[in-house]
Amino acid sequence: MNSRHWLAPLLAIALLLSLPLAGAEQDLIRLSNDIAKELRCPAAINQNLFESEAPIAAELKAQIYQKLQQGEDREQIINFMVQRYGERIRYQPPLTPATVVLWTAPALLVLGCGGLLLLGRRQGDNR
Repeated sequence: MNSRHWLAPLLAIALLLSLPLAGAEQDLIRLSNDIAKELRCPAAINQNLFESEAPIAAELKAQIYQKLQQGEDREQIINFMVQRYGERIRYQPPLTPATVVLWTAPALLVLGCGGLLLLGRRQGDNR
């Protein structure tokens, strides 16, 4: 039998066997990008790792991907980044006694401004 007759089926089998690996690779890339969107770039102002083009952002994105390949999950990677860079690296820090002001300040500001407006109106009506 001619060796060329075996080449096409072997290539087809190799391609079919590699499809699950390609899908798993795409899942890792997608998860890596999702994690990078949740973390703030240490070098860029108001940019997440995914959007930032700073050299450190590229390093951290590569590190996230590498940790995913090693079997770490989202929480483990985020906890590692927080330990290394502090809570500031999170775009949405968790509600803790230290961050309660961050979460409540906008509502208190709106309520305070509304109260001042009402007080000003009442004083204007009394004149």
